[in-house]
Amino acid sequence: MRMLVFLIRLFAACVDRLLGRLAQIQMLLYGLLPALLPPEELTRMIRVYYDRSYWNSDGQVSTEAYPWTLATWEQEVLARHMTDPGTVLVLGAGSGRESIALTQHGYRVVGLDTNRDGLRIAFRRAAMDDTRAAFVQADFLALPVLPSKLDYIFLSGVMYSSVPGRQRRQDWVRNLRSHLKQGGKIVLNFVVAREPETRTHRFIHALNRWLLLLPGSNKMYQPGDFCSQGHFMHAFIDEHEIRSELIEAGATIHQVNLNEGFAVISFSQSSQQTASRE
Repeated sequence: MRMLVFLIRLFAACVDRLLGRLAQIQMLLYGLLPALLPPEELTRMIRVYYDRSYWNSDGQVSTEAYPWTLATWEQEVLARHMTDPGTVLVLGAGSGRESIALTQHGYRVVGLDTNRDGLRIAFRRAAMDDTRAAFVQADFLALPVLPSKLDYIFLSGVMYSSVPGRQRRQDWVRNLRSHLKQGGKIVLNFVVAREPETRTHRFIHALNRWLLLLPGSNKMYQPGDFCSQGHFMHAFIDEHEIRSELIEAGATIHQVNLNEGFAVISFSQSSQQTASRE
C-alpha cells in the first residue's frame, strides 16, 4: 500500500512539473504573436476568442447566472463623473451587465457588441427587468452613431487594452470624441501589468526585439503587448504610460485609477469641432 501511495505521489509530482513546463512554453509562444502578427490579425483573434466564449451561450447561460449590477468602481464613476443622467453608449456590451444596470440608474443606454449570442442574453435579461436598454450588433471600431449625440461612452471590460498599438488606440479615442456632445466623457478600462517581470517575460521581450527586425513583423509592437488564450491585450506598466498616451491623443484626464484599471477623460470643445470636420 505504501509503495502504491509513493508511486501515485511521484506520478502526480511529475505531472505538476510537466504542466508547469507546458504553461511556460504556452506563455512563450503566445508572447511572440504580438510582434509577428499585424494589428488587424490580432483584432481578428480577439473576435474569434469571444465568438468561441459566447458560442451557444444564449441557450446555456441563465439570466440569473450573475448579478446585473455595477461594480464598486463603476458606482464611484457615476457619482463623480456622470451626475447628469444622459445617453450612454456601452462598447463591448456583451451580455448586458453594464447596460442594464446603467438603465436602472436612469440613463438612456445603447449597448453595442459584435457577438450576437452575448446580445441575446442581454435582450432576455432586459426584458425580465423591464428596462429600456437598446442593444445593437456592430463593430466597435466603426460606430454606427451620429456625431455629437452622446453624453457618455463607456468602454467595458478590457476593451481599451484590446486595441493593438499605441497609435491605433489614440486614433480610436480621437474618433470617439466626434460622437460626444460638448462636455461628454469617456470611461475606459485598461489592463495593468500586476505581475513582476520574470525571466520568461524578459526572454520573450528579447526575442520580440529580434523578431521586429524581420520583414512583415508588427512595427507597432511595444513592451506590455501579450496574448493569453488567443486574446491580445496591452498591459500598462504604470500610471505615466496611460496618462501620456491619453494626453497625446488630445484628451483631458479627469481621473486615472491604476489599482482598478480605469480612466475618465473628455475633450475640449475645439478638439471636438476638429474631429467633426475630419
